[in-house]
Amino acid sequence: MRVFKAYFKVLRGCAWPLVINLSVFIGLAVLFSSTAPDAASLGFEPVRTPVAVINRDGDGEIAQGLAEYLSRVCRLVPYPDDEDKLQDALFHRMVEYIAIIPSGFSDAFMAGDSPSVQKVVVPDSTSSYYVDLSINRFLNTVNLYRAYGKRLSGVELVTLALRDLSDEAPVTIMTGQEWSEDDRPGHSYYYRYCAYALLAMVTLGISSIMMAFNRPDLRLRNLASPVPRRRVSVELVLGHGVFALGCWAILVLLGFVLHGKTLISSGLVGLYALNTLVFAAVCAAIGSLVGNFVNSSGAQAGAVNVIALGMSFLGGVFAPQSVMSKPVLAVAKFLPSYWFVRANDAISGLTVLSRDSLSPIFTGILIQLGFAAALFSVTLFMSRDRSASSV
Repeated sequence: MRVFKAYFKVLRGCAWPLVINLSVFIGLAVLFSSTAPDAASLGFEPVRTPVAVINRDGDGEIAQGLAEYLSRVCRLVPYPDDEDKLQDALFHRMVEYIAIIPSGFSDAFMAGDSPSVQKVVVPDSTSSYYVDLSINRFLNTVNLYRAYGKRLSGVELVTLALRDLSDEAPVTIMTGQEWSEDDRPGHSYYYRYCAYALLAMVTLGISSIMMAFNRPDLRLRNLASPVPRRRVSVELVLGHGVFALGCWAILVLLGFVLHGKTLISSGLVGLYALNTLVFAAVCAAIGSLVGNFVNSSGAQAGAVNVIALGMSFLGGVFAPQSVMSKPVLAVAKFLPSYWFVRANDAISGLTVLSRDSLSPIFTGILIQLGFAAALFSVTLFMSRDRSASSV
């Protein structure tokens, strides 16, 4: 295993660039993942509009009942019946709706009239419509009991209306494959950005190793050594695999550090890890191919940056695929990063394990394996051609 040992001795020489790439990725992962919506916040929560109720009807039963109901469905902000203070509250958005119950409102309502609640709202406020609906809902319910029920007092009417309106329908949010970009959990963003980290780290590390072993003097010396060429190739491939596996393991462990609780509760850790592992194999193939093409550190740095950033942007790592144009997506389909992101998005939107839901995930993974096999085949062909020309 001399070649395998020499592999990691050479790898120590490019340790600092790998550490820099890993540090940049960690910073980006923490930044973008922290700004991503939490999966726990994807439930339903009713809007509670800040409302000020000015009751000029005093002890009127209907007026008091309306104020009680608004306190349940809105966020009541106490304010005195002062025009200047109320205008300041609207201006500073302390309240968005002022409901003014006029004097004699309850008596007029019990007499069968249709008194109205005066309102002052923030201009172009959409939440005011919700408050209007709430007021109408309460008054219509009370009016039904008054018109069709027995002769009831105002207190009894309000009690019955509040009892009926206290019933709430359960809300269940059904999520499927088509999540909006704002609805994706933080760990989905993290694993998406892993594509850039793997491209930068694995491609840089493996290409550095291949450049060292492909130096003319070292290559001729290896050809003259008693170690068979096949064994050298096998140990190099083994070194590539161990290095790519190490990068993959670091990123997976970092995912647990940043999103351990939500990641485990999602039950999708295995699929995320599998998709990322296959893409690590693709990156190893790309790194091996780059190492056979470039001959200088400057050319290597340029190739690694172009490949990592170009494939990340075109594949949908940094810009979501949903906002990319059709011509760009048509080109991106020829890149493995596109299928990695496609599978990652399908995993993040997975709610039911079925053949139909898992099909796009394993399709993306198999296509990535096809890219890896094709790239390794090209690299092997180039290595054999170079060996033949060296003899």
